[in-house]
Amino acid sequence: MKRNYFLLLVFIILTISCGKGTKELELEQAQIEQNFLYKEKERIHIEKIEVGKSKLKIYLENEVDRLKKLLEQEEIKLNEINEFQIGRSSVTKEKQLIEQNGKISSLTTNISKIQNEIALSNLRETYEFQDTPVGVVNYLFEAARSWDFSKLRNLCDPYGENDGDARAICLVEMQPRDIQSHFVENFRNARIMGVPKIYDDSAEIEIATGSNSNYLQKIQLINRMGKWYFKSF
Repeated sequence: MKRNYFLLLVFIILTISCGKGTKELELEQAQIEQNFLYKEKERIHIEKIEVGKSKLKIYLENEVDRLKKLLEQEEIKLNEINEFQIGRSSVTKEKQLIEQNGKISSLTTNISKIQNEIALSNLRETYEFQDTPVGVVNYLFEAARSWDFSKLRNLCDPYGENDGDARAICLVEMQPRDIQSHFVENFRNARIMGVPKIYDDSAEIEIATGSNSNYLQKIQLINRMGKWYFKSF
């Protein structure tokens, strides 16, 4: 009898000692709630990214439609140049044809680039330099110096809440050569001025741009789930 009582007492002691205390249970509950809130935040983040993709796609499709209308007009002009005109020399006609074909070729190339951008609009990549707003701005300068614009498309606000100037910077790879040259001229010698203003999920950085770094402008950036993006120029 005493042996059975002793074994029962040991069992009770072990059960109590192995059980979870109030504080431990509270910590576990807090962790569960924190995980739930994070997953909910992540779900909303993904949904907003999808909205951002839709906004970008609509913009790009509208651009294709606009350029196709211009292309039709330029092709009509080409046909008109090919028609017989009294008093026009063959040299003049040839010059006009070369110029007009150049316009058509440029529009066709631009349309193709935008269509490629539409195909890529569903893809998103993030990079280590996006861990800080300063890293994103410095990459902008690097892209201008290297003529490598391939990563810029991923640096605009993925929610699509950026302004048109920021979007133009992010999509410079699909632009004609003269616009790319202007981008390079504007940012290759750029530098950060003063101390960046960094808050919880937003930042403002002033930069000096232009060929002589004599033009000041402010860049607004936004943090989305730990990564920084351009919002406004």
